[in-house]
Amino acid sequence: MVDGDLFDKLEAIARQIRNNGTSFGGIQLIITGDFFQLPPVPEGGKIAKFAFDANAWTTCITHTIGLTQVFRQRDPEFARMLNEMRLGKLSPETIATFRKLNRSIEYEDGIQATELFSTRSEVDNANNQKMRQLPGEAMRFTASDTGTITDPNFRTKLLSSCMAPPIIDLKVHSQVMLIKNVDDSLVNGSLGRVVGFMSEKMFDLMGEEGLSDREKHGGSTIDTSQRWPLVQFAMLDGTSRQLLCQPEQWKVELPNGEIQAARSQIPLILAWALSIHKAQGQTLERVKVDLGRVFEKGQAYVALSRATCKEGLQVLRFDEKKVMAHEKVRQFYNSLYTATEAAKRLGTTAATVTTATTTKKTKATLLSKPAPARNSRTEVFEIDSDEDDLRYNSAVY
Repeated sequence: MVDGDLFDKLEAIARQIRNNGTSFGGIQLIITGDFFQLPPVPEGGKIAKFAFDANAWTTCITHTIGLTQVFRQRDPEFARMLNEMRLGKLSPETIATFRKLNRSIEYEDGIQATELFSTRSEVDNANNQKMRQLPGEAMRFTASDTGTITDPNFRTKLLSSCMAPPIIDLKVHSQVMLIKNVDDSLVNGSLGRVVGFMSEKMFDLMGEEGLSDREKHGGSTIDTSQRWPLVQFAMLDGTSRQLLCQPEQWKVELPNGEIQAARSQIPLILAWALSIHKAQGQTLERVKVDLGRVFEKGQAYVALSRATCKEGLQVLRFDEKKVMAHEKVRQFYNSLYTATEAAKRLGTTAATVTTATTTKKTKATLLSKPAPARNSRTEVFEIDSDEDDLRYNSAVY
């Protein structure tokens, strides 16, 4: 989440780079986000300062619109329950329903629910423990980092928000998550299991009889330069699909096309466990959450709202006292108005406004500045909810 100080710094940088004294250097802003999610992390023990508390906020933003259409959850009852959690005001019926989700869920395909933890150390411990329980030798896949930035520390910092890890060790039966969109059915967040390691040629020649034990484990020698993980992913319709996961690329690119930093790595991460922070923005069909570990405002909402339905959600140690929302955020959202009201103020139609704002898969807030004159230059960019991604965008623009 972007804090107020960072927003002010970005605004000042924009004015300086564009040599333009108007707000944000004259750049038109369309900003989406949800302040009810994880708050900004203050530095040096300071009090968290939201973006709407920034000094430049009122001069840059002239319209704030509350979006209400939910895309991740199709069940209206579940969506209502999550909205109560988002606001930090749970009804007795919602509390009772969440407590009933404290049960084990068995999946026939053997792919377990991803457990969400509050800290990275808990995630690493859970994933490492699961890996140690698997037989066989692990295959290591090391990323290749390149780019015009040659300083290794600076390049590493630029790539710090990249989902692809510098190194990942995998075994047959490792549970993994896809972190790149492949097509409509295999997307960022798809869960699967490693069923073997093979080269692209082996994959093309693989017949109906499948793989031998020798092939599953990469042959007699471990050769990651030629063999890649073969993953069987669980589909929403109950079927499965195999994909040979070869390296993909993540880039930090300037508007002029210069690639400052790039990482080439297989598009997988271990997925027995994820941090709530890393899961923010993900859609998960199978989720397990222990609310006894939750400590931050908005954390319980972020964790549980990753689930698409109650049937795929397991909640341990549900405690309504852990469901907290920031009072300052509540006050901010009370000042928002609808897309229809925005259309009246902008002198356009509601359809025009909602077309531009309903691409977000979760509830969000659209904040915009009136469009500049017809002949002026407009630059549009997205600020991600992840603060590291925002710092990258600030460097780009």
